[in-house]
Amino acid sequence: MALNYSKTYKLKNELSSIIEKYEGLTTTDKSGREITGSINIMNTYLRNSNYEGSGNCYQDPNVYNMSNTKTVSYGLYVDSEKIEVAQEGEKYDYCVLQITNQSNCTTLFRVTVFYEFNLPVFGRLTNFRISGQTNEVTNAFINDTMVKCN
Repeated sequence: MALNYSKTYKLKNELSSIIEKYEGLTTTDKSGREITGSINIMNTYLRNSNYEGSGNCYQDPNVYNMSNTKTVSYGLYVDSEKIEVAQEGEKYDYCVLQITNQSNCTTLFRVTVFYEFNLPVFGRLTNFRISGQTNEVTNAFINDTMVKCN
């Protein structure tokens, strides 16, 4: 169990690094090439790592409900570059919470991946959420559109 949990933790860290490098959730790079956006790179990395977790994306409004801050929770699937606002009760392969400070237009991204603990005879016993956040990204992108600030 420790080895797989450690692997999942490493996956979360790599996704955070990719989001920072590409300045958000993008489907293209700055030159317009579609195969090199952050979402495609994260999905390819997860597929190559044999990632199989899934879970619900939710945000606790009490944690991120700060004045002058906009938060949006996105659910993503490993086999699709589609990004959607997370729906309650829907299971996603991984989640990204956008936390934008409207006064200085910086965005933090909180990445969540899931680790499912299975035993051969008993099946799936439990599902863990592993989350972490990026450093601040100035003028971040969501689905190739720059985040709008006040």
